[in-house]
Amino acid sequence: MTIQWNADLPDDYHRQAIAPVSFERHVDTFAHASKELGFDDAGERCFYRHEFTLTEDRFDAEEFPVEVGVYWERVIAWRLVSGLWLKLKIWADRLDRCPRRFVTQAPELVEEVEIER
Repeated sequence: MTIQWNADLPDDYHRQAIAPVSFERHVDTFAHASKELGFDDAGERCFYRHEFTLTEDRFDAEEFPVEVGVYWERVIAWRLVSGLWLKLKIWADRLDRCPRRFVTQAPELVEEVEIER
C-alpha cells in the first residue's frame, strides 16, 4: 500500500515530521469515508488522514432518486518531533452548487486528542 503521507505537508515542517514506516487504511464505501493511519518504528501513530462526503437523497428533473454530495472534509495531521501534531483541514460545503467552495484552514499545532475534530 502506497500512501503519500507528506504530499500536503507544508514545506516549513518537512524536517520536523516523523516519517511513518507502516500504514493502516480503513474504507467505508457506503458511508463515503476513509481513514489512513501511519506508524513509526516504535508502533506509535505519527500520521493521520480522514476524508468523508455527506450526502442527501434528492430527486432529479425526471423525479428519479439521486444521492447528492453536500459536504466534504479532509483532515490530515503529522506528529512532529516536539510531540505536537500539525493539523490541516480542508472542507467544502457547496458541493451541490456552482461555484463550489473549498476552504483550506491555516495549519495549526494541536495535541493528539484534537486531530480528529
